[in-house]
Amino acid sequence: MKSLLASLSLGRTPDARFDLSAAIGSTLLRQVVSSGLYFVALWVTTRQLGPHDNGLLVTALLLPQTLYAFLNLGLGPSHVYHMSSGTGSPRAMRRLNRRLAFGLWSAAALALALLGDGAIGRWLPGTARHTALYASLLFPMMLLAGWTSSLIQGARDYAAYNKTALTQPLVFCTGVLVLGAFHAVGVAAVLACHILSQAALWLASEVRVHGYAAPVPDPGVKLGAAVAFGLRTHLSNVITFLNYRVALYAVSLMIDPAGAGRYALAIQLAEVLWLIASAASVVVFPESAAHNRTPAALQAMVRKVALTVFKITLGAALLAAVLATPVIPWVFGRDYAEAALPFVILLPGIVAWSYMSVVANSLAGMGCQRVNIQAALLSFSLNGAGCLLAIPQYGLHGAALASTVAFSATAAYTIFLYRRIMAERIARAGADGQGTARAPGEER
Repeated sequence: MKSLLASLSLGRTPDARFDLSAAIGSTLLRQVVSSGLYFVALWVTTRQLGPHDNGLLVTALLLPQTLYAFLNLGLGPSHVYHMSSGTGSPRAMRRLNRRLAFGLWSAAALALALLGDGAIGRWLPGTARHTALYASLLFPMMLLAGWTSSLIQGARDYAAYNKTALTQPLVFCTGVLVLGAFHAVGVAAVLACHILSQAALWLASEVRVHGYAAPVPDPGVKLGAAVAFGLRTHLSNVITFLNYRVALYAVSLMIDPAGAGRYALAIQLAEVLWLIASAASVVVFPESAAHNRTPAALQAMVRKVALTVFKITLGAALLAAVLATPVIPWVFGRDYAEAALPFVILLPGIVAWSYMSVVANSLAGMGCQRVNIQAALLSFSLNGAGCLLAIPQYGLHGAALASTVAFSATAAYTIFLYRRIMAERIARAGADGQGTARAPGEER
């Protein structure tokens, strides 16, 4: 851990208020602890549910997860921006959170109530209407938890943010362990754990944010301004979410719930390798915005961070590939043995995407969101088309191969454009004799 943080050392924030390595360290530690708690819960649920019921669970969860991905409106990043810039009122933002969350859920619940079981079952195989309505309760809890906790991050209270964020995995894991002890693990019971854990995070965040005072006597950010800011980053996030889930959804539709359950496990295990990239990106995004006018120094920093992330992720992936075949059935049961090879096939794409993740966050910090949107569209298109072609012939292995090809091609595209953009900016800065470049938020 210490050697990793040393390799990512970026000094202090511009106002010397925080040590950036400490901020990365606390974020990484929180992610590791969260992953450990999720792993324990995953171990209990997969073994007691079995592939078929686990497939039904992950299919039901696609509903609130998809609603959240499409309808969170980017308010989390908007809240972070307005809080950290001193233009937001925590009280007004919390009020806005509650109104929007329950308004959006009411609309979604009404739409589900009007649909028949046949329509719901066609899009969510094996899911009855009452189960879909029940699962939809997770949607407003996810909105409230995500939006309210983002206010803590926006206040730059990183220690409190990471501690509060642990509430959700801790409550979820505890709930699953209690269910497992009483042999009461079922689809409805695990859904209840998801709902209650998100509600706990929301309430814990409310308690923390309640003590925050508005930085200035300001009426607060209006709905239009908040949503407009959020939507500038939301489009890329929506496409990226679809890209992550398109293969799982295709497996659910084209194979069966048991296949979806096995493939879901492969995806969940593979995504653990993104922990380092995720923690590093927390620093890369704001640092890229802050150093946008010194492109040579910024490129050197991003290259160092991205290469370190790539090496660590590659080493972890090689070890995981060796251990996958014996360990997955031993830990999760023989019914999940078929998840091992799809997991291994996913790893090259996961490694490539880890490098790209750092670069993409740098592009976002420089205001080049258009590149990230184009990359997300490219990945989604390749992944979707690849699944349609490969799954009928190769099953789960074809889905994993389609995702790896899509991730790798997208990483190559993003890195190529990043290097071209940086070369142009460095040349411009040298020609001007100053570190001039486009201001943050300005598209290339």
